[in-house]
Amino acid sequence: MIKFDKDVLSTLKTLEKEGFETYAVGDCVRDLIRGVPAYDWDLVTKASMDDLQRFFPKGNIISGESPVMRIDFTYEVKGKDEDEPSHLEGSVLDIHHMEGTIEDEMGRSGFTVDAMADNPDRTFVDPYGGREDIKKKLVRAISDPDRLFKEEPIKMMEAVRLAAEMGFDLQKEVYDAIVANWRLLLDYDVNAIRVQLERILVSDNAGKGLNMMGGTGLMAAVLSEEVSNKLSKSDMRSFHTVCKNIDKTRPVRTRRLGLLYTAFSKKRSIAAIEYLNFDEKTKKKLITALNEMIDINFLVDELTFKRYLHKHGSEIYNYLHNLSKAQRIVYDQPANKIEARNYYMQVIKSSHAPVFAEDLVIDANDIMEAGITDSPEKAQELLELVVSVVHKDAKDNKREILLKAAKKFSKNKFAAKTRYVKWMK
Repeated sequence: MIKFDKDVLSTLKTLEKEGFETYAVGDCVRDLIRGVPAYDWDLVTKASMDDLQRFFPKGNIISGESPVMRIDFTYEVKGKDEDEPSHLEGSVLDIHHMEGTIEDEMGRSGFTVDAMADNPDRTFVDPYGGREDIKKKLVRAISDPDRLFKEEPIKMMEAVRLAAEMGFDLQKEVYDAIVANWRLLLDYDVNAIRVQLERILVSDNAGKGLNMMGGTGLMAAVLSEEVSNKLSKSDMRSFHTVCKNIDKTRPVRTRRLGLLYTAFSKKRSIAAIEYLNFDEKTKKKLITALNEMIDINFLVDELTFKRYLHKHGSEIYNYLHNLSKAQRIVYDQPANKIEARNYYMQVIKSSHAPVFAEDLVIDANDIMEAGITDSPEKAQELLELVVSVVHKDAKDNKREILLKAAKKFSKNKFAAKTRYVKWMK
């Protein structure tokens, strides 16, 4: 028997009281048997969606080929780092309608560790020996893995993801079947592949998962076959270093994606990022990392730091800074450049030094009212140039000085382009 979340148990007992056979199934059962807290719960029940709406009017029906009722018992907890998003704690419960027997339901699972069910008032259901495989720390298919992967190619990524999440090994038959069938994923939905990759990367054993993908051929489905075939010896050395040490870093999604893609050459990584169809925000972070990770290590003074921070904005800077910290751990690099950036940032925060256009005592309207330009776009462009004045000396954040600089940059393109140059006297 497993220890149920109180809200989930209450829901299960309500359904049983109404005469509907109900079981907890899937990930939550597997995790709790391993002694790991479960947050995502699944129940299967003989109750219909109409019944569920009647019993749980606050639940949301998620439409689809097989409708699901979702009941959210979560609450928000903020992240510890600037680029680490807030996350939810508590539990999310999905309730599915069960047509046949619970044994029939378990037969639809791909792997034994997912083919278990529990109801504290009935019995623990384990027709394929999932609990024993958990003891053995083994990912095993409930039937012939070769046939499973031919029918559902994404199950190959799922097998590696399960191994990475739990620190398990792949059964030899499962491993060999992936080696024989990985090409089936080359024409598969890249969005489904990306989801599995991201779950592998934020798992407790991401390095093991990456090694498994490299050994079985699955990395070609992640990077694209074209990119995978062109990886250099240097790329592979960096990749193996990431595999070895990535688990020492914090499991932040975009940070670990950054560690993976910066292991390869810029051109190949950009092609691989394009291949997996990331959302625009994630794509921007990853591409910026490829372009800017060298420069972030050469911010030699407060002025170059302010210029870099202004160029990229706080969100992207924080991402690059934290990715740099993760790279230091992975590649065993010295911390002095990170410490220098921390110092510059502390100076800026403690002195409230102006860094961005919104920190200035003037805005684009002031530039237009001064008659320097009548174009709002040009005024905003000049405002961003004028920021360089206060980067050099925060005391120059004065209306007269800034408008004078805006006028100068408007008339003299050379002065605008060389605004950060320190001329010798």
